[in-house]
Amino acid sequence: MQYLTDRKRAAGKGSIAHGAEHQLQVTYSSYMMAALVILFLFRIAPLVGAPYEVVIEGLTRPFNFVIMGLFIVSTTYHWRFNIKKVFEDYVPHGWDFAGMIITTALGWFFCGLGLFALAKILFASMIAG
Repeated sequence: MQYLTDRKRAAGKGSIAHGAEHQLQVTYSSYMMAALVILFLFRIAPLVGAPYEVVIEGLTRPFNFVIMGLFIVSTTYHWRFNIKKVFEDYVPHGWDFAGMIITTALGWFFCGLGLFALAKILFASMIAG
């Protein structure tokens, strides 16, 4: 009769080594996102529905520009980090790696697109005077 301990039965059936590290990273990322969302709501959200000139002037202020850039990057990082765990836990083996690559590429593509749009607004306002 072969006796297996609970640990031996659980080996290879989950993230024994990385669970606490992942939880801490998600927690820190969530704290950063909470602070950025509060700043975003008070500084950027009032620009929604405003005339074009007001939005451009509001986004080209240095503090608002930095908040918007950090918001774009942090949401991409937070999303990519959490979608990776979804693929690891719920998608059948074989598809999980491809799914992680596709979603990571899409996430960074949209992050770059957002940062490009933000930089374009800044440079266009600098040229316009």
